[in-house]
Amino acid sequence: MTTATLSPTSGLVASVAVRGGLRMAEWGLRRAARRNDPDRLLRRTEARAIVAAALAERDAVIRSTLHY
Repeated sequence: MTTATLSPTSGLVASVAVRGGLRMAEWGLRRAARRNDPDRLLRRTEARAIVAAALAERDAVIRSTLHY
């Protein structure tokens, strides 16, 4: 049985692939931590409520100025 010889650069390619995979995993963990941060989620919820109230107020002002 014969074995295939590896390319001289196969170790380099494998190293780059492993490092890239580790960087992506680290990025994913940081992103998950950010997305699940309770304070951040609360701020987003409050900001959405403020925006919804502002849009409702804007729509009410527009409706009050329209004459049918």
